[in-house]
Amino acid sequence: MATNKSIKLTPFQEELVATLKKVNEFKEACEANVVAILYKQPELIYETNLKLDDFNSNVWRVYFTIANDLIQVEDKKILDEITVGLYLEKHSKLSKQYDEYNGYETISKAGSYVKVENFDGYIKDLKKWNKVIQLAKWGFPVKDRLSDYCDMKAEDIYNEFETFINHMFMDVEGEVKSYNAFDGLHELIDELDKGAGIGLPLHNCEILNKEIGGLNPNGNIYGLGANSGIGKSTTAINYIFPSIIKYDEKIVMMINEEDQTKVQKELLIWVANNIFKEELHKYILRDGKFSEETKKLLRKCADWLAEKKDNKNITVIPLERYSAKTAIKIIKKYSGLGCKYFILDTLKESCDAKSDEIFKSMMRDTVELYDVVKPSAKNVCLFMTYQLGKASIKQRYLTNNEIGQAKSIVDVMSVNLMMRKPFDDEYAGGKREIVGYKLEGKNGKSRIPFKLDREKHYMIMFIPKNRFGQTDAFQIISEYNLSTNVYKDIGITNIVQDF
Repeated sequence: MATNKSIKLTPFQEELVATLKKVNEFKEACEANVVAILYKQPELIYETNLKLDDFNSNVWRVYFTIANDLIQVEDKKILDEITVGLYLEKHSKLSKQYDEYNGYETISKAGSYVKVENFDGYIKDLKKWNKVIQLAKWGFPVKDRLSDYCDMKAEDIYNEFETFINHMFMDVEGEVKSYNAFDGLHELIDELDKGAGIGLPLHNCEILNKEIGGLNPNGNIYGLGANSGIGKSTTAINYIFPSIIKYDEKIVMMINEEDQTKVQKELLIWVANNIFKEELHKYILRDGKFSEETKKLLRKCADWLAEKKDNKNITVIPLERYSAKTAIKIIKKYSGLGCKYFILDTLKESCDAKSDEIFKSMMRDTVELYDVVKPSAKNVCLFMTYQLGKASIKQRYLTNNEIGQAKSIVDVMSVNLMMRKPFDDEYAGGKREIVGYKLEGKNGKSRIPFKLDREKHYMIMFIPKNRFGQTDAFQIISEYNLSTNVYKDIGITNIVQDF
């Protein structure tokens, strides 16, 4: 006759059980604080993504379940003893456990000392300890560091383990490699002959592509600066997304000033005007109340894009609060999944900046971004937009100086682009009219002059930094209708510098 025998734990399992027990001792206080505050101020639950699995203590799992159901299911605004009692009349199992834990008296005592103002801090602590639990389950050495983790932020723990892993793998290749500069030149020529120096072409940017060689994915940062409202985000999408789709590449776009529907609307407009050649303006999407003809066109555009959904070419990540550290984590994650192209829209001061001087903070952030992008790290391409200084709005000739005090962000860029719309007096007949030249013939040696037509929309692109070709040799004129996302390089010009 078989007998039941207790399952013997392995040494690792025994240590894990002991570790988790200790973590739960540290964690129970913040669980109590979080739940107690929810009873005092129920609407705070909508500012979190808390779920039952975030809690380990059965006491606070019970009280959280009651609060969560009352707030989110029964839409209660106040969680007093009577409201809880009426709820428990319908839930006998919860009621039994509630009584075992001394009922409303427990939550009342916890709420008497807790401060609502500290809610965000308690949530961060809760999430920190949950991550420590995950680390322990994955076999990371956390047992002897638990007391230290009490005074550390989750970010500090993350950095500690990143340093730990980097240290472990630093010498995996043996010694630092060195190369004879005169060796392997014929092999290099063969690689270049295959187009190794050419990156992803920017869509409809024939002239610009010749100057910068497209977007090279091998550890480069590209910048695009303009004044507010000029169309930086739209330009990034129009430049890059069509080529991503055409060549079946993958890109991640991090946005911090819009949500994902901004990108989707831009794509619908682009497909309507560029794929189906049917004129569709952005104000039509804005105003709604579509005609049957417009609705039919939009459905057709949506179907065209939906056919490519399974390719997962474009991933959009809206950032509630921009932080360079968050952007770096995203780049590390998705580069590990094979993504070579990233967009950051828009570079700005990190929400967790430690300096009161914005320009110093942004300079430090761009260096940290480059450290993860560069060839010796993830070896990917980052295209980031940024806003020019207010004084540049009157400048005809844009240089790196128009970035203001944070102009050192250009140091890590392989290519920096700046754009503006023409001034009124630069159109044909104006005092400072621009003469452009269309490049015709072999290698564009034949130049056909033209002037700016007031009936058309233009953009002027400057190249104040270019590691892959000429810098500031000329400016590129493009016909660019921001309302329809129709864009095409048409010629070059030479803008007279401001003095």
